Order: sequence, then C-alpha cells, then structure tokens
Amino acid sequence: MKTLRDLLDIAIQQEIDSQKLYRYGMEIVSDEKAREFLKQLAEEEVRHENTLINIKETELYDLDVAVEDEAVFQNTLDSHGENVVELDKKLTVEDILEIALKREFAAGNVFAAAAKAARDEELITLFENLAKEEDIHHQRVEKEYRLLTGQMGEEL
Repeated sequence: MKTLRDLLDIAIQQEIDSQKLYRYGMEIVSDEKAREFLKQLAEEEVRHENTLINIKETELYDLDVAVEDEAVFQNTLDSHGENVVELDKKLTVEDILEIALKREFAAGNVFAAAAKAARDEELITLFENLAKEEDIHHQRVEKEYRLLTGQMGEEL
C-alpha cells in the first residue's frame, strides 16, 4: 500500500513540473499580462514545493500512513506522465494552459487525498489549504484559457 510519504514525493515532482511548464510559457507568450500570470503561478508552485519539502525534512509528522484512495496515484500519472515534463518546442500558449488545467486539477486531488490520509490536524489543515489553492489555480488558468480562446470577454 502506498503512503502519505509516497504521495508527497509525487506532489513535489508535480510542483517542479508545473514550475517548468509555466516558465516555458513565459518564454513563448507575447502578451505581458499573460506572462505575468504565468510568472505568478510559477512562484506559487515554488512556495508549494518548499512547503512540501519542509514537511518531509522536518519529520514532525507521521508520513508512513496508508493512502486509501490509491486511484489518486494513477490519476496523477495519467495527467502528469511518469517522468518530469518534457516540453515540446511546438507547444502554444493554449497547449500550455490545457496541460495546466489537467495538472492543477490533479494537484488539487493529490492534496485532498493527502488531507484524508493525514492524522495530524495541523497537517490536515495544511493539505486542505493546498488543495484549495490548486483549485483556485485551476479556476484562474481556466479563465485565462477562455479569454485567450475567445470563449469569454475581458470584462469577466
């Protein structure tokens, strides 16, 4: 059975991969507002990565508890692949945002599963907050995607 420690390892890699994705997007996007948006997301993912590494390194919490919802591991692999993100130089900004939508959704699920598995109230709260932040990222990315593809006006 997989543990909370295993889930943390996956979550850390997700955060690193998302940073790479957003930084790549910053390189190819021409719109300054879109570049700033991607920069903010990359910075938030760095904070998440640092938080997760800190959880592992401090060893304050029991991370060897089983994660009952093992489907979250497969769902993460499905959305992220087995290895670090390989950026195709032919990706468009729309492609990057589509990838980001899947990744942010999966990240929210990973943190929700981590909150369910955790035993310490402080850790549960932390994972719940991370899940909420990833959900907010998903909403923000979706809005940018819709603006970029003409599915909604700038007034929203």
